[in-house]
Amino acid sequence: MVDSDPGTIFAPRQLNSARRVLTRLLILCSLLVAVGWLVHDDQGRPIVRAIVEDYSKQRGIRLVGERWPAIFEAAKKEDLDPSLVAGIMWSESRGVSGRVSSIGALGLMQLMLTAASDAAERLGLEAPDHDTLLHDDALNLALGCNHLAWLRDSTPEWNAEALLVAYNTGRGRLLEWSQEAGSYQLWVASQEIRHRAGRSMSPALLYARETLRVRNAFREQFAGDQR
Repeated sequence: MVDSDPGTIFAPRQLNSARRVLTRLLILCSLLVAVGWLVHDDQGRPIVRAIVEDYSKQRGIRLVGERWPAIFEAAKKEDLDPSLVAGIMWSESRGVSGRVSSIGALGLMQLMLTAASDAAERLGLEAPDHDTLLHDDALNLALGCNHLAWLRDSTPEWNAEALLVAYNTGRGRLLEWSQEAGSYQLWVASQEIRHRAGRSMSPALLYARETLRVRNAFREQFAGDQR
């Protein structure tokens, strides 16, 4: 009689059992993910999406907050509210270096090369190339602040919300929208009417309003370090 190796006898059973457990876990995870997409939070977002978005937002607040000294100095040079600049950085890049948008905006402040070149000229600097604008965070921040200051100075009647809309979509486009509506305020009113009717509001206006909310959060966070 040949003795059987217990490991040889039980290994297949143990392997099959482990496979069954793994399969059940995968099914359970799939069900949880499915439920997460079906169940919505109080803002109407699927739970899975809400978790991912909220994590990204909070991480962005932390990363931008870590850059506060640099933001404060760059904003001060252009007589800007540093919390507003921090809010823009949060909206544009979440404080992550080296980001490129789908339309080619670059870096922390998500600048197009043309806008960055114009800002560099106003500052008496050499126009940055693609890689420099993308990876030189200090330069990107300085040029972004100068661009925002230029928007403010070129259209002094604009409030902070309008400046942010222009930063997001372009000064010329916002001037066109305002002219078509009769004024910036009338354009905003038309967007709010669309929203109340269940239609989509301008992404640029949504961007501006969320950025202002984040600006207020940074004001509270750095209340002792403002001008």
